[in-house]
Amino acid sequence: MFYIPEVLMNDVLLKLPVKSLLRFRSVKKSWRDLIDNPDFIKMHMERSMKMGSSVEVIHRCNLNKFYSMHLDLSGNPIRDPEELPHPFGYRYDLDKSVVYTGDYEIHLVGSCNGVVCFVDSAHRIILWNLATRKYFELQHLDIELPRFMDLDLTYYFNYGFGYDGATDDYKVIRLINSYNNKSDCFLVELYSLKSKSWKRFEDLVSRTRSDHYGILVGGALHWLTYETKWDDDESPIVAFDLTKEEFNLVPCLHLPGKIASMNLGTFHGCLSLFCHYHEAGGELWVMKDYGIKESWTKVYTNNRTSVRYMRAIDHSILEVNKTRLLWYNSLQENCLKKIKICCATKGCLEACVHYESLVGIDLKGL
Repeated sequence: MFYIPEVLMNDVLLKLPVKSLLRFRSVKKSWRDLIDNPDFIKMHMERSMKMGSSVEVIHRCNLNKFYSMHLDLSGNPIRDPEELPHPFGYRYDLDKSVVYTGDYEIHLVGSCNGVVCFVDSAHRIILWNLATRKYFELQHLDIELPRFMDLDLTYYFNYGFGYDGATDDYKVIRLINSYNNKSDCFLVELYSLKSKSWKRFEDLVSRTRSDHYGILVGGALHWLTYETKWDDDESPIVAFDLTKEEFNLVPCLHLPGKIASMNLGTFHGCLSLFCHYHEAGGELWVMKDYGIKESWTKVYTNNRTSVRYMRAIDHSILEVNKTRLLWYNSLQENCLKKIKICCATKGCLEACVHYESLVGIDLKGL
């Protein structure tokens, strides 16, 4: 058999897509050992994110259906959208052991290192590597509301998913808030995949908005509060450090005008904030030096007052316009190229950028 030096084989395999690497694992033991090596998995993932020739957008189009759209770097579709298998399988309408009210829904919490996090109406959470078809369903934790909470109030749940590089651990956080109470979040729960256990926090945070999940930047998850005006020692952005497991406020610049809505995102690896003003369009701001208030920089101005929701994701911008999901792939000369991705049921659009990886994190096969 022709001999290929290990160094050369490593370089060749790093350039292959995940599906090809999964097939090559069965060629010979040395290849399988190399492909399964944590260092190789990390290098392959970093190279895919940096050198990839396409981007995958995962989006929700109705209460419980998700699609995958592959775009080239110019934003052109490579192939037709593909409907993803149901994240919770056939059990979602058969399992009588879980209780939920209203329509059954599945939400897209986020994607990190090739693993996508979903949560359903019964508060079940699943981590899913779409490329390897491996998944892990978190241990179900019953919602135990503190005794001081008014059971007559209406509660909502907010989630976040991210990777803690310091401890090599994936973590999911759940925040429980009340629609009726404008004070702090009532309960914070954190799941560690490494310990496979939940923990509860007594220290409470500002009440987070119900319509967005945590944005992962720099090892911390970020949410917006309901504040639209703030002083120098305040901020509408709250962050949870995944390593220190503590909350803090992220400095935010003072914005002129009357704010109608705000949305957090990521842009070129930095925290971003899109602000929509009453009758005055909107602006996209980027925090180029994390934690430094003066580093917020305006990178885009949108003069269309009809646009109510825009969010920076990776190197592009997603716009939700009624029931359409639009993708902007360029900010050159303050002019965006608009690409229509899909139509969806009103109020159901959720989306994230996803990169394929070999990350396994003790997942089971579908």
